[in-house]
Amino acid sequence: MSLGLFNGSSRSHRSHGLFGGSVESQLSDIRDEIAELAALLAKRGNKASGLVRHRAHDLRGQAESSLGDLMGTAEHVVADLRHRYGDTGREVSRTVRRHPVATLGAVAAVGLIAAALLRR
Repeated sequence: MSLGLFNGSSRSHRSHGLFGGSVESQLSDIRDEIAELAALLAKRGNKASGLVRHRAHDLRGQAESSLGDLMGTAEHVVADLRHRYGDTGREVSRTVRRHPVATLGAVAAVGLIAAALLRR
């Protein structure tokens, strides 16, 4: 006669199982361990989530700072271009007043070149 796990002749095997406890108590232990594991995973997930949120906040601050610097630089470049454009406009006006015939000749030459390029 064998004394295996599925042998119905021994009541002690049915009540204590292979490891000395009932199936119900083993299932209860497993449920408790799974609950502990789930709690541990949730805790680590929350910690990782917090770290990611903190890092994202830092990166957003850096991006906003960089954007502010970029906008300031762009404003300086635009102001410089306006200043240079104004200077160039004044210089062109001065040249046209000093040399009106030469200006008309230059405009006519540019017109002829443009017309020749557009015909092609």
